[in-house]
Amino acid sequence: MEESHSGRSRLERNRQEELRKSEEQKQDSRQRESVESVASTGHRYVDEPSHREPQRTVSKQTSTRRLRTGVGAVLRSGNRLVGLTLNRMSRRRATKHRQTDEPVRSQASGDRLKKQPVPKKKRRFKRKLLGILFILLIGVILFSSQPFTFLLIGSDARPGETLRGSRSDSLSVMQFVPLSRTIQLTSIPRDTYTPIACENGKKDKITHAFAYGGEDCTSSAVGGLLEQDIDSKIVISFDSFIGLIDEIGGIDLVSTGTFSEQDASGKANQYAFQKGKEYHMDGAMALAYSRHRKTDTDVARANRQSEVIQAVATHLMKPTGWSSIPAANRYMKEEMNLDVSVRQMMAAGLSLALFSKREHFEVEGVSERMNGIFYDFPKEKELNELRAKLDTTFYGTLKND
Repeated sequence: MEESHSGRSRLERNRQEELRKSEEQKQDSRQRESVESVASTGHRYVDEPSHREPQRTVSKQTSTRRLRTGVGAVLRSGNRLVGLTLNRMSRRRATKHRQTDEPVRSQASGDRLKKQPVPKKKRRFKRKLLGILFILLIGVILFSSQPFTFLLIGSDARPGETLRGSRSDSLSVMQFVPLSRTIQLTSIPRDTYTPIACENGKKDKITHAFAYGGEDCTSSAVGGLLEQDIDSKIVISFDSFIGLIDEIGGIDLVSTGTFSEQDASGKANQYAFQKGKEYHMDGAMALAYSRHRKTDTDVARANRQSEVIQAVATHLMKPTGWSSIPAANRYMKEEMNLDVSVRQMMAAGLSLALFSKREHFEVEGVSERMNGIFYDFPKEKELNELRAKLDTTFYGTLKND
């Protein structure tokens, strides 16, 4: 009986052991299925068993530890996959938003990067600087655009003689009109019969005005005759004329006539000139060229004098002649009684720089004897026409233009 009882107990134990093993196999299969389902869906899932066996074998504990380690790796990879997916989706939405809402702005920003515009502050500074320069330029033009009337008095004092008591050998009025680009030269014959202001309006030859009261008396007589204000004047004697030309190193001039002339001491035929030929003239040669009158008229002589003055100005305006300007200006002030303001110098310089057209006029008269003396009596009609030609507007242009 005991043997049968013990046999049944062994069978019972074996049966229970088999049931326990089958139960563990089922549990392991369920855990593997749950791990596979987590790996396929990418969602976090924690499987906690409802109950644990109080006792496990060493092999069961090892398999469980491996299972938990695999589950953790799968969960971590699933989390990374989900994060990458969400990040990629957010980037796509942001890119789509920029493309749909701001295409014009992105294009404009690209153009700005390509062109690289100047900052606003620099542009404003450049505009202000250009505006200031433009205003200064207009101011200089307006300042120097007013007409300027200049009287040239050529004294007949010979070399070594003083100007006191001498007479004017030649009288020329140069009017510079920059806005009309005109230089008007008016020659006045020395025997012109006109009132002399410094002699209480007494009429006489205009050449005597210099003997009566020097350049001031001559200036007032010329201004009264032409009805023009004389802005500045210069007195040229033989000595000062020669000294000025030599001071600047001579002038280059093309002769406008064919003739011969004496030198400053009166020795005849010392200089010969041929029309169209260019000469480099020193002071003595330039004086002989400008004072010749025997073979032509006072107008032709006045024209030659203006040619010499123009040649002097042209020489001083060249870069090679700039160094001579201070010495020439000082010489004319000391030796020729030059009295020219800055504005008048700018007006004359602007007219010469613009290559202004030169016009030549003359006070026309009729030569008649009175009390045994020959005088040139101005023609009233021609004199009034000449006065009208010399008249200027308020804006500084010629009225007859």
